[in-house]
Amino acid sequence: MKEDTMQTFSHQERFNHYLKLMTLTYTTAVTQLQRRYGAVKDDYFNQASYQQFLAGQVRRLQRGNYTRTRDGLCTHHVAENRFSNMADAATIRKYQYPFSYQKSAQLVYADEVEHLILHALIAKETDGQFGYHGYREYLSKDVWAWYVDHQVPQRNWRQRCYGRSLLSKEEALTLFDHLERGPLAQLLKD
Repeated sequence: MKEDTMQTFSHQERFNHYLKLMTLTYTTAVTQLQRRYGAVKDDYFNQASYQQFLAGQVRRLQRGNYTRTRDGLCTHHVAENRFSNMADAATIRKYQYPFSYQKSAQLVYADEVEHLILHALIAKETDGQFGYHGYREYLSKDVWAWYVDHQVPQRNWRQRCYGRSLLSKEEALTLFDHLERGPLAQLLKD
């Protein structure tokens, strides 16, 4: 049973949740987030569109109605611990990812900081084979820009994501320090 999709947590509870999340295994973290936010409401892509795209019959993928950006949440592919760029059309076409990994049961909602932590956990558990690129090139840059450099995003949906995960500069720096000494320690050592 899910906890409460819209429950607001105190600032300290949310920060403690982040610190605890990074100590879990990837699978346990995903399960905890699925309980916290509930099931994803639709597949990432429309199945017929996806199959036609893989067969070369259409040029664009049609997305499902899965988003919860109005709540400040993004959608994470659970199988990103086995596959890269699961939402990228060129990568999907190149590797012919099965549609089963795009189904709602293979997705989880997460706020931006939780998403960052999921990628750090993936990187740790796969020795950097998966997860680290998304962590380093996208998620960590956003979280750093938002909370350390105080660059509030301009797009409405990004502003909602920013507000959902709201951290002070000190908390953001502490979070990055914990990630670099915890899940990412071995990767950063090499």
